[in-house]
Amino acid sequence: MNRLINRLQDETRIVCGVSAKLAKQYGWSLLWTRIVTVGLVLTNPSISLLAYFVIAVVMSQKTSRF
Repeated sequence: MNRLINRLQDETRIVCGVSAKLAKQYGWSLLWTRIVTVGLVLTNPSISLLAYFVIAVVMSQKTSRF
């Protein structure tokens, strides 16, 4: 269990880095941001995954412009 918590708190990407970028941008806890993201995906996978990857594309375009 400690290994899982350490992996979730690691700031490197797990999928697209959306949770890490959101947590850093808004000053949220990375662990809780990832837990909420997983919770949303488990409760409503279609809309949550679509929103997740749209945010990933928008954030990658935003960072590549500057």
